[in-house]
Amino acid sequence: MTMGTTSPVRQNELRAIETELAGHAVFGDARRILDRCRTFTLLRLETASLDQPSVQALCKQLRDERHRPAADAILADPVTLIGIDSLPPAIRRGDESRVTEIEELCAAVLRRLRDGTSDLPTAAGCPLSIHPHGAPFAIALWDPDAPASMFKRRFESAFHANFPKASLRRPEPALVNAVERGCALLALGLPELAASVLAHVRLIGIVDSEKWTSSTAYSIPSTFFIRLEHSRTLVGIAEALLHEALHCKLRDIARTRSIFLGKHFLREHAGFPKIRAIWRENQPVWGPVRAFSAFHVYGHLALFFARVEQMETASAGAFEITPASFRDSFRTAFERADHLRRAINAAGLPLGSAGRSMFAWLSQTLQRLNILRKIPDEHAS
Repeated sequence: MTMGTTSPVRQNELRAIETELAGHAVFGDARRILDRCRTFTLLRLETASLDQPSVQALCKQLRDERHRPAADAILADPVTLIGIDSLPPAIRRGDESRVTEIEELCAAVLRRLRDGTSDLPTAAGCPLSIHPHGAPFAIALWDPDAPASMFKRRFESAFHANFPKASLRRPEPALVNAVERGCALLALGLPELAASVLAHVRLIGIVDSEKWTSSTAYSIPSTFFIRLEHSRTLVGIAEALLHEALHCKLRDIARTRSIFLGKHFLREHAGFPKIRAIWRENQPVWGPVRAFSAFHVYGHLALFFARVEQMETASAGAFEITPASFRDSFRTAFERADHLRRAINAAGLPLGSAGRSMFAWLSQTLQRLNILRKIPDEHAS
């Protein structure tokens, strides 16, 4: 079987689905989502700054358009966002030591802003970054050998709190090349969507872990972690990059939209409906947030594998891919997404109004992919 006679109907519809997923005004367009997050973060910081002069000064500088590139980096910085999110509850609790700690963080950010430093504060001293094709920002690669700083200490503390059995690795050249090639493959298969989802990522940590191959933590914004063992294929790396970047994107959407019903919902308390991941060993049950997040991811992965399956021979050869071999991957991702769609619908998960709208939108997209499964390929034998 040779490539080059793929159904035009299939190709055109795949491109249309990608454009919809990347450009939807509420759930797809990274620029609009990030602008909304920026506004929300500034309002949150200003509301909490009434009695904190250093925080007030920071707010004023962040609003100054002359500092926009640096301000954008600061307002997407994981450690800075952790501090901003924890300031209002610390004030309400009367936790003076925590408030002082956050004020010190804000003062450090303010100094960087006034100095005109436009890189990510948490990644200061991390010399390596990648800039995926089409993405609006470079993505820093965490380096454990970076000089000691307040930001480094807090980032590593947050990492170890979430992943106590994992360790952060230096971004050695072979590992950096693997991430760059994975991003390149993702951009080749899904140029619009790759740029859209990777816009929500500002920092990647390469890890050693025996338990997982890639992961995000809701409490560490704009960041994900990936393990890059030698046996991992480029398609596997691209899949992991897309998977974790989608989690970062959903976090940004949920930050300002009623996807989930309040903070208690994010804690996955007992009493909420559970959904069984029937394809995993021992068939674990997932709470609402994990189930919805997985549904979001697998719908996108189905599109990714459909595009890889249709890749032209010359492009596929550059990444050592046999496109037809990914037909099963497309079917698997689709079936998992469809299982989650049906299970979420049957369980009646307590989603917010935006969550219900997003679920309906993703379900429609999945239906379009299902129709494509019935359109025959026009491969020549």
